[in-house]
Amino acid sequence: MRHGGSKHWFFSLVLLMTGVGLLLLNIGVISLEITKIFVNIIPILLMLTGLKWTVDGFYRKSFGKLFLGLFSLVYGSLIILDEWNKIDFDYGSWWKLWPILIISIAISRAVFDRSIKVTVTNETPAQQGTDAEIKVGEKHKAKLKNKINKNFIVGEVKLSEPNWSLEPMTFHNVIGDYYMDFSKAFIPEGETPIEIKGWVGDLKVIIPDNVPVDIMIKVKVGEVKLFDHQSSEVRSDFHYQSPEYEHSSKKIKLSVNVKVASIRISGV
Repeated sequence: MRHGGSKHWFFSLVLLMTGVGLLLLNIGVISLEITKIFVNIIPILLMLTGLKWTVDGFYRKSFGKLFLGLFSLVYGSLIILDEWNKIDFDYGSWWKLWPILIISIAISRAVFDRSIKVTVTNETPAQQGTDAEIKVGEKHKAKLKNKINKNFIVGEVKLSEPNWSLEPMTFHNVIGDYYMDFSKAFIPEGETPIEIKGWVGDLKVIIPDNVPVDIMIKVKVGEVKLFDHQSSEVRSDFHYQSPEYEHSSKKIKLSVNVKVASIRISGV
């Protein structure tokens, strides 16, 4: 505990000194010579802080710390390379580092093992009630009733067990892989809404012919195949509703809004 506290104290002191220095710089208290020294120190502090956060991100399996650490580490390094006239990169070019987000997501998915799997037991609907089991990684479990509502950064959702119980579901994510086989589901009376939102996604859905559906799909970039309709355009918006949807006692309302996606929805 003392060791961890000393590290927090050290970086708090670094941040304090940086803030005081910037304040004195802005009000003209610091001389030109000291200003140059201070400006040269900033990228070094960014690199050291980024290195520390990156290590913490791996150690604690924290996506946030990993992303901020890699961003700060690369940002400081590029500023130093610019000062050495190796590349052309200034402080205002920070926005060019947005691909670090994708790199961080890829690393977290490969290393952290934080995937989310949604599974349903093989019990009959009468035994199962309205409970669905959500597994987060291999350590955490939770029981939710009536509605599955889950936000996650990187995850996998698979619903394909025989006689799994369909319930209202909402998923918000950065990267998500989904496989839903409604032909194997116990579908309750009424309209069952399912909402999927995210940045990057791979969605495969199987819908039985005897279940009316209302499907809304919005994709910025990607490939969409909705029954007999297919699109590989930059932007794809689809809306489909079964002719008997309004008067059906059992129906599914599916809404998908993903920036970059590969979507396959087929009937059986």
